[in-house]
Parts: sequence; C-alpha cells; structure tokens
Amino acid sequence: MLKTEKEKTVQELKEKLSLTQSLILTDFRGLNVEDISRLRRNLRNSGAEYRITKNTMIRMAVQESEFDAIIDYLKGPTGLIFSYQDPISPAKVLYEFLQKSGKPKVKTIWMEGKLFGENQLKRLATLPPKEVVLALIVTSLNAPLSNFVGTLQGMLRNLIGVIDAIKEAQSKPA
Repeated sequence: MLKTEKEKTVQELKEKLSLTQSLILTDFRGLNVEDISRLRRNLRNSGAEYRITKNTMIRMAVQESEFDAIIDYLKGPTGLIFSYQDPISPAKVLYEFLQKSGKPKVKTIWMEGKLFGENQLKRLATLPPKEVVLALIVTSLNAPLSNFVGTLQGMLRNLIGVIDAIKEAQSKPA
C-alpha cells in the first residue's frame, strides 16, 4: 500500500471515529465472504458499518484520541463496527448474528469512553430500545406527581363535602 493510500485510509478511519457513538472490535476469522456481506447488510440497516482494516492503520487513527484504549485489542485480524445512529442497535444485530453462526468473536466494545468485554454483548443486546427506556423514565417521574395531584383532588373533594354539609346543616330549621 502506498504512503498516500495509507494516509487516506487513516484519515477515513479518523472521520468515521469522530461520527461513531459506539465501536465494536471483532475477530472475523472463520467468516466467509457471504457471511461478512450478510453481517454488513444487517448492520447497514441498523445505521452501522462493518469495516475490515489493518491493525497498524487503526493504531494510527486512534492514537491520542478517546479511542486509544482499544490499542491493546489490536492483535490478529480485526473488523470494526461503527455505530452512527444508535449505540445499542449494532450490538443487537451482532448478537443475533452470533446466535446463528457463532462468529465473529468480539474482542471489545467501546461505548461512551468505556470498554466492555465480549460477555457484556448479551446485556447490551437485550436492553430495551431507547424510546422504551425514555418512556419508562417519564412514567416513573410522572407517577409521584400524579399521586400528589390525586391526593390534592381528594382533599378538595372532602373539603367541598364538609362545606356542603355545613351549609345544609345551617339551612335546616332547628
């Protein structure tokens, strides 16, 4: 590979890394071209991209960046999954793919500045969608307010009932 091609590849990787919300490193050994194509298609449908690149290029791209923690995992063949939209959806796609084929092996998962091991893939993949989590949070936050409003309404109803009872008692002749 010519020096200009290497520089271009490193620059492309840097651009992709600047856009990614999560990054999964895999060892793609054992996957044939058909498997890789199917995995790429499934990931593309979830707003992610699978790219196979030389470790030296990846090292050059991640040096002195927030991704430098992945350098220790750049041994052997490496495929990168860049997630551009939802950081969890590629984990779900990869987990489903692993359930069917048993490959590729996950080296590490980078998400929000933290590294997760292969054993965390299942936990990430089984998280509910972002919209569901947000709805649960809103419901949880709304519940105490709803209870408080209900209590206030009950107290007002009781107060009105007492006032009506006093009014009736005063209006009756003694």
